Amino acid sequence: MLLISFPAEGGRRVNILVTGGTGFVGGALVEHLIKSGHQVSLLSRRKGKDRRIRWFPLQDGRFPAESLEGVEIVVNLAGENIGGSRWTEAAKRRILDSRVSLTSQLVSACRKRREQCDNMPRLLINASAVGYYGTGEETIFTEEDGPGCGFLADVCRRWEAAAEEASPFGIRVIRLRLGVVLGPDGGMLAKMDRPFRFGLGGVVGSGRQWISWVHRDDVLGVIDQAIEDEAMTGAYNLCSFNPVTMAELCHALAGRLGGRAWATVPAFALRLAFGDMADEMLLSGQRVLPKRLSEAGYRFRHSRLEEALTAIYR
Repeated sequence: MLLISFPAEGGRRVNILVTGGTGFVGGALVEHLIKSGHQVSLLSRRKGKDRRIRWFPLQDGRFPAESLEGVEIVVNLAGENIGGSRWTEAAKRRILDSRVSLTSQLVSACRKRREQCDNMPRLLINASAVGYYGTGEETIFTEEDGPGCGFLADVCRRWEAAAEEASPFGIRVIRLRLGVVLGPDGGMLAKMDRPFRFGLGGVVGSGRQWISWVHRDDVLGVIDQAIEDEAMTGAYNLCSFNPVTMAELCHALAGRLGGRAWATVPAFALRLAFGDMADEMLLSGQRVLPKRLSEAGYRFRHSRLEEALTAIYR
């Protein structure tokens, strides 16, 4: 977790608390802020050595209320890696608890600060995912659609509900439903591109499943806008206007790396290896559009897959 302090427009300093700040997205957010000349402090499970950063301990998964001192904005990205291991019942509990429990503790700490000193964050930017909508090959989902079925949909629904508990006592809450985040050195591509580099890549499953993706640069860009634009509130789909099928992604990746997607990874093999996770994350998808981001005037830096892959594999 991170406590980030940076100068706002006009030179006023704004304190921001970011959870999950050492992950694929959070780490890039920190570097983005440091390179922009901002000051950064971290709330982390272990103390780091970077002297540019002020460190606070996180122990036993408990949210330290003292970390909210002076904080105006919270960006909540924390959560155990959904694709990090096979979905056993224990793993599912960890995935859910690492999001819902910590978010509930965070909101409770904000409420207590309001009761004790009337000094609490004014904005909570909470991560979620397009998995909120469940899966489907035909439906086009926007923010007007409700939650779907399945484990991921349930996690997202409960995670967002925990964050929304901050709204009644005056905190502006933004829920960012992230698509598959693409970028260098991590995320989905880090797991996919190695076979393609050696000419062994293939299409996963039927290839018809939709991938609603977003370049990591645009995740940072939307967070920037959410901080600055006080009119933004509620749920926003954070993905490109141009989702692709798994087959299109695999062929584009193979072409970029100088090969071709000549094989198929069959569904039964994925289910054998990954269990339930294969059906929700690999063999199914959702076609999601960022309607509310468009209405908010956000302009994507990487709107098409080919542009995004070119930026990643320079």
